[in-house]
Amino acid sequence: MKILRGIAVSSGIGIGKAFLFTSKPPELRRVRIPEKGIEGEKERLAAVISSTRKELVELQEKISASLGSEFADFLEVQIQILTDPALLSVCSRNIGEAQSAEYAFSKAVAEIARPLLDASGGLFKERLADIEDVTNRVLRNLLSMPSVSIIDVEKNSVVLAHNIPPSEIVLLDPRKVQGVATEIGGRTSHIAIIAKAFEIPAVLGVENLCDNLELLEDVVVDGQRGQVLLSPTKRRISTYKEELKELRAFRKSLYSKQPPRVVITLDERKIDVSANIELTSEIYALKRYGAHGVGLFRTEYIFLTKRRFPTEEEQYRIYSEAASELKPHPVIIRTLDIGGDKVLPGYEEANPFLGWRAVRFLFDHEEIFLEQLRAILRSSAHGNVKIMFPMISAISEIRFAKRLLESAKEQLKEAGQKFDPEMEVGIMVEIPSAALLADKFAKHVDFFSIGTNDLTQYTLAVDRGNEKISELFNHYHPAVLQLIRRVIGAGHKAHIWVGVCGEMAAEPLGIALLAGLGVDELSMTPCAVPVACRIIRNSRVDELRKIASKALEYSTPTEVIRYLRRQLSRTYPDLAKVFLARKSVCYL
Repeated sequence: MKILRGIAVSSGIGIGKAFLFTSKPPELRRVRIPEKGIEGEKERLAAVISSTRKELVELQEKISASLGSEFADFLEVQIQILTDPALLSVCSRNIGEAQSAEYAFSKAVAEIARPLLDASGGLFKERLADIEDVTNRVLRNLLSMPSVSIIDVEKNSVVLAHNIPPSEIVLLDPRKVQGVATEIGGRTSHIAIIAKAFEIPAVLGVENLCDNLELLEDVVVDGQRGQVLLSPTKRRISTYKEELKELRAFRKSLYSKQPPRVVITLDERKIDVSANIELTSEIYALKRYGAHGVGLFRTEYIFLTKRRFPTEEEQYRIYSEAASELKPHPVIIRTLDIGGDKVLPGYEEANPFLGWRAVRFLFDHEEIFLEQLRAILRSSAHGNVKIMFPMISAISEIRFAKRLLESAKEQLKEAGQKFDPEMEVGIMVEIPSAALLADKFAKHVDFFSIGTNDLTQYTLAVDRGNEKISELFNHYHPAVLQLIRRVIGAGHKAHIWVGVCGEMAAEPLGIALLAGLGVDELSMTPCAVPVACRIIRNSRVDELRKIASKALEYSTPTEVIRYLRRQLSRTYPDLAKVFLARKSVCYL
């Protein structure tokens, strides 16, 4: 048995037979074309490019009809590549130099893509994946080679690959695929986005995954711990199967009846349980799990799927669809949070987590910001839309963002566009300066939403993506808890509501602790909603308040977690059996 580590991007456990997906480019030899055959070779390449483009458009339409336009957007870049005048011009020049169509096209793509090879940032790598994918498709068509597709995967399989191109990942069938693991990819890659939407356990960025896989059969993908087990022992498989059985049984008991969206404690305290989403296709899951609207709509994924800045109209269609589908429940749309582990073409930053990120980037690109603000405002005419600004560290930033919002409103008024003039405006509290000055910030907004992921990262000075110091990243550090309590208290004193949308809001321990601290709303991945509802509906806030107060007396996260485990084990024995007995704090 061999255990490899990677980035956990989609939770759950996948057990199955290995399916090794390879998409190696065809091997090419340089063949000199006689002068009389040059025009014919140009015509052959033009015909294949045209047919490949048609193939991609048909695939895009099929995906859009079955999964939604955001998934189909993954192929937009590839279609654009095949209509790029610069690429076609270089191809023609290469064939004119007596190169075969295959060799000319491959060489032209390499020349066009060369600048990206030297670029840093996750999205540049994703664009290279798009280029590699469409190149291989054209070359296979030129050489009349049979296509290798992930659609051929057998039932109960775990897909292992160096990388899965965009045109293939959208073909994953959740009924057949139990898990996915790749050497390439991160939290914002097309693989991560689609695996999460399909609820397929996935671990990406696994080094040396594809080495010596010829004789491999059984594989376990642990999407909670970020592990891939190659050829696990029978005992280990049995343990995982038992764990999976317990998890499925527990979930079935939770999901047997769709819970009403109103969640009230035994002592009649209402706490909204909302969902974090990235794509409108997740609305189905949100409804199925009974979430109270959207507590966090991460808009950067709209930008990431398109690999460019979407237009105001494109954004408006997406936001208004979510608003209409979920009316009268709220949809809180966060403005673009570029930076950190989410970057776009042209974005360069030495320290993307601490530098030119989120509103800081948008303030320097006012037209991009205004387009998004107008799109969000227009969508408010179709439902209960709220807007939220991320990465706020100073009151001056709130004032500037609100001034731009007022400018967007004036522009819409002049254009005769409808919107909700009273739309609520909130901020993400994810920087210690915002938490410490929450009483001052509360005077300028309608709500707070605490982002525990970044708040923990910045409070503890721990890069949450760095495996070397991952044990230091802990939401239950007393310093983080003190800041959360301070923000909730300041918000309530100013008569505004306070939510939490970080990962802590989806953890059983975190749910109980946050409810005891007085939070008004919790927002989480859709599949975590039933557990949160179960805990809240079977609790008394006065009891949770005592638990939270005691938890804040401890001086280490280990002591806090140990105490919370004991308390929840007594109150929810069935929950503890499935979730709290594991090494991880949360097991959803």
